[in-house]
Amino acid sequence: MRALIDRVFPPGAIVLSVLSLAFFAMGVVRNRIFANTYGAGAELDAYNAAFRIPEIALDVLVAAGLAAPFIPIYSSLRGGGDEPANDFGRTILTGAVAVMGIAGAGLFLLAPWLGDIVGKDFDPATRALYVQLLRINCLAQVMFAASIALGEILVAHRRFIFYALAPILYTGGIILGTVLFASRFGVVASAWGAVAGATAHLAIRAYGTTRTSFRIRPAFAFRTAAVREFVRLMIPRMFSVPIEPLTLTYFTVVAAGLGVGGVSSLNFALDYQVLPVSLIGVSFSLAVFPVLSGAFAAGDGGAFRGVLAKNVITIALLTVAAAVGLFVLSGVLVEVLLGGGKFGPDDVARTSMLVAAFALSIPLDALAYPLSRGLYATHDTIRQVTSSFAGLGAVVLVTQSLIQPLGILAIPFGYAAGLLIKDSLLGLFLASRVRRIAVPVSDRP
Repeated sequence: MRALIDRVFPPGAIVLSVLSLAFFAMGVVRNRIFANTYGAGAELDAYNAAFRIPEIALDVLVAAGLAAPFIPIYSSLRGGGDEPANDFGRTILTGAVAVMGIAGAGLFLLAPWLGDIVGKDFDPATRALYVQLLRINCLAQVMFAASIALGEILVAHRRFIFYALAPILYTGGIILGTVLFASRFGVVASAWGAVAGATAHLAIRAYGTTRTSFRIRPAFAFRTAAVREFVRLMIPRMFSVPIEPLTLTYFTVVAAGLGVGGVSSLNFALDYQVLPVSLIGVSFSLAVFPVLSGAFAAGDGGAFRGVLAKNVITIALLTVAAAVGLFVLSGVLVEVLLGGGKFGPDDVARTSMLVAAFALSIPLDALAYPLSRGLYATHDTIRQVTSSFAGLGAVVLVTQSLIQPLGILAIPFGYAAGLLIKDSLLGLFLASRVRRIAVPVSDRP
């Protein structure tokens, strides 16, 4: 059995998948508490909408620079000893916190203006609540900036447990804040619970780094060759990273305009859709990313193609099965896990319908991860940008064309159409890059 598991699943993927499942279970508990405490109403709509813009800032300014180039550069520097790699890591950590701190302060000041745009369909009281919640959330995003940087270091050292425990603790903070204080402070208690959860998110990863050679302290080695290479690869990636949160923000605006409760039902449905994508697509792709990077650096085209093909096929088969299961069980899951309290029959019906429709996008969403990681392993971040923008364009066009006949169902169908375009382009671009791996490294441009 162990040999079979090792043959099918990449090393580290099981740990990441199991803890991702635990994170989802915590999310189910959180959603159940939210549904019964707030219902699918204006208060929860404001809470969900308030997280979008700060998340975009975090993704653009921090996650963009870490997801693609950090691990290959950090790992190559470790070949010359731990200290050069750790100096690089500390410099990136320092820069991430500083940049997100400045961005958070700016968002705090711009919160009323953002409320008029994102919450244009909210009533005045809900819009004011949105502004308050957005400002609270800015503090959490600064902590996430530090935690994301530390998370990349943990992955490079293959300390997956500490890496994957962090999101579980974050959700736990939200749950505790809601259970203990929502009766007195309303949804604001949940927002402060998110800040407490972000603190725990950072703390567990900081503790995890004590099991490595990395030590946390400020560093300012910004003029090194490693940082220059990091910036070169980071810049194209920055243009594509905000596409996902921008897509969710667009969906939030569309759902808010289709009636009260639409935003909450959308967010509940996305939680179900993202589970198999995270368990399979994200975890399996992250586990093989260092292997693909090493194969490209060695010019081993056979190994690269073999690992990539196996990863893509495994992810495709598992996520198709997951999509079918979610489609069939959507109504039961929503009724059992969310129904009751202030979450009435209409809320259950609307959310179940969205969950079933979002099942279509699960394999398409999951396959984008191995294809993107494959491109990153070949030191290419530009073509991923092209694919992502094309996908976003398709999302908007299809969703807008379907709003009139389908209402809120236009969102999941538009999302699936955009992912299909994105995956097709990623596959074409990656095939072209893979053919070049047989060329000696010294002869590549």
